[in-house]
Amino acid sequence: MAQSRLFAVLLMLALHLSFAQVVIAEELPASYSLGKQYLDQGRFEEAYTELHKAFLMEPGHPDLNFQLGRAAFETGRFEEAVMAYERVLMADPEASRVKLELARAYLQLGTREVAKQYFKEVLATNPPEQVWKNIETFLASIDASEQKHFVNGTFTLGHAWDDNARSAPASSLISTNFGDFLLNGQSATPQSDQINAATLVLNHIYKNEEYPFMWKTAATSYNALYQSLHDLDVNYLGLTTGPVFQKDSYIWDVQALGTYIDVEHDRYQNSFGAASSLTYFFSKNIMGTFAIKAEEKNNYVDAGRDALNLLVTAGPVLLVGPNRLSLLFSKEKENADNETYSYDRFGWKLRYDRSLPYDFAIFAGLGYTISDYDAPQLPLFSVCRNDEVQELTAGVSRLLWQDTARNQALILQLAHTYTNSDSNIDLYTYRKNVTELNLTVSF
Repeated sequence: MAQSRLFAVLLMLALHLSFAQVVIAEELPASYSLGKQYLDQGRFEEAYTELHKAFLMEPGHPDLNFQLGRAAFETGRFEEAVMAYERVLMADPEASRVKLELARAYLQLGTREVAKQYFKEVLATNPPEQVWKNIETFLASIDASEQKHFVNGTFTLGHAWDDNARSAPASSLISTNFGDFLLNGQSATPQSDQINAATLVLNHIYKNEEYPFMWKTAATSYNALYQSLHDLDVNYLGLTTGPVFQKDSYIWDVQALGTYIDVEHDRYQNSFGAASSLTYFFSKNIMGTFAIKAEEKNNYVDAGRDALNLLVTAGPVLLVGPNRLSLLFSKEKENADNETYSYDRFGWKLRYDRSLPYDFAIFAGLGYTISDYDAPQLPLFSVCRNDEVQELTAGVSRLLWQDTARNQALILQLAHTYTNSDSNIDLYTYRKNVTELNLTVSF
């Protein structure tokens, strides 16, 4: 008899609970069902509106809060999504699906430590393989976002053919204040040579979300060794460091800089200074660049060439599909201790790049500069030097190999540049052709 009474009590309790659930389900407003329907159709804004109406009438219902959280997440209301999911967990603290959605919401809010904790709690329940893989991807992205030190760079090996390595004048007969002279020696006539070059660029970026900027340091090493004209061998070292401010619409950096140059393994020049550049994105297809640099030069060979150099550049960049068109204007002023070497220079460069099938790309460029020097080179020349230099460049490149996951690539490039320099002083009028073959690895 006692067992019969106990069974009856349990049966009545089960019926009562079932009936209570049915009543609750029936008591949910029509906007709940409509909201779920919109949610399944991907009409997230409408789903949020209907589910929020239902929430105001039944704020404590777990399933309603879960669906409201989904709609809030899909419409970018991440804080509301968190609150909705937290209300569900109050009713069912072990709900793995809710913890997974809650972790995604916290991740969108930038609260990565809380998101990681919820992801790990879901992993501990041994979820299905696809869920497990998705969580691992989320955790990997969190670890990457918390990384503070980034190192990348490029290394280029090049071989060039130069038909006028010393920029010898077009004519060996030079007009001076003392009459016409016939040049002799190494620079009298054009000499061709081949050059082997190596360029290494290393970048280090320190990123801390507590700071409104990143800190970037870049080191550059360039070495050019001539096959025959060894007195033209050049070694260059450059270092820049400073903050970088980056937003959706612009990138702005401010840097201190230093350089060192030697020629034929002898000290030639060093410099130090400061620079700043701004890249502004007007739209996805148009951006503009502006840069300014001030540099104090110290020349070891000729003290008269010690100078303060100021350089300003600016120009637009247009991106249309596989096409890129850029125009860069430059204005340069160099004040040297000897006015003979002081000059004002203006120039522009126009370049077109296009991506082609099979990882090929082509490019072409046209450049022009005009330089006016402040004082004549007495006693040989009584006029102030004026140079006009035109450059025409064209080339092709091909991506040989790429690992996008590791940001690595191998690129082969072939380019030719023709230079035409006209000067009011015959000594500086010359023609030059340079063909370069470069192999670059980025890492």
